[in-house]
Amino acid sequence: MPTYAHIDTHLQPGGDWSIEERVCKAHGMDFKYAQCKTDDEVVAFAKDAEALGILDYDMTAELMDRLPKCKMMVRYGIGFDTIDVPAATERGIVVCNLPDYCQPEVATHAFALLMDLNRQVTFLDRNIRNGVWKGNDGYPFHRLSAMTVGTFGIGSIARVFIKYVREGYGSRLIAYDPYAPDSVFEANGVERVTFDELLAQSDVISIHVPLTEETRNIFNKDTIAKMKDGAYLINTSRGPIVNQDDLVEALKTGRIKAAGMDVLEREPVLDTNEECYKVNNIIITPHSAYNSVEAKLEQHEKAALSAVEVCINNKVPYNAVNKKFLTKVKD
Repeated sequence: MPTYAHIDTHLQPGGDWSIEERVCKAHGMDFKYAQCKTDDEVVAFAKDAEALGILDYDMTAELMDRLPKCKMMVRYGIGFDTIDVPAATERGIVVCNLPDYCQPEVATHAFALLMDLNRQVTFLDRNIRNGVWKGNDGYPFHRLSAMTVGTFGIGSIARVFIKYVREGYGSRLIAYDPYAPDSVFEANGVERVTFDELLAQSDVISIHVPLTEETRNIFNKDTIAKMKDGAYLINTSRGPIVNQDDLVEALKTGRIKAAGMDVLEREPVLDTNEECYKVNNIIITPHSAYNSVEAKLEQHEKAALSAVEVCINNKVPYNAVNKKFLTKVKD
């Protein structure tokens, strides 16, 4: 009987692993989970497993070579930057993510950050708690209907975010995404622009792309210098897309009026003396945009069903990130 092994459940406190157990049992698979923190622990636990569930463990080529039975890996989220996908592909290992998981949650979180930045809800609350009762304090802001809202990426989450802005406020909408066809822009009422045009024209930029070598630190002092003066920057995607030190400097100078960050380049930020906590025009949440009761249930079920699809049905699932490049799947 094939085994599905989740290797790093300690990174998701409160996870309901009985869901995977139920799904696997219904399809003739075993399920087990552990809190592996070293490669040796992973190998000892999962060397006989055909499928691996992963939250954030670093899956290197060397580790894969020590897991000879592994046919597939599923990352419990949208991003998959902790997995060496080319190495997995070379070894015939299917790599899956959960691309349609928590879409409304992340889009709602990005929209909530936009609302907060624009109405300065958190900023004014901080003032009141410090004894300052001034309704017109802070930075000047405009109606959203008068602003240009841009997205870096126009994938599934970005499109939900765009819908919220379009239907709620009628803002001008622009986006940069070199990989999306014109039809996606047209269907969503979004003007296609270049990256430099996105920077120069957006009053708000919301980031909705995966972390790749192309996007890593793409928002840095040089690109921030090209942004419209006093724009907002929102990131609910991956922290290293934005250079944290350059962001803080831009917030200090007012080059960026305010930022809403669910993710940071260096996480977790537990030292309250960190520079990012010394600027008042930033809202930070602890990588929590994905969270809801419904999303958690969906996450567990989709991950287990991905393992079933490969190990029981002998199919490459729709959510395999290396589907186009696999020339073979490990027997």
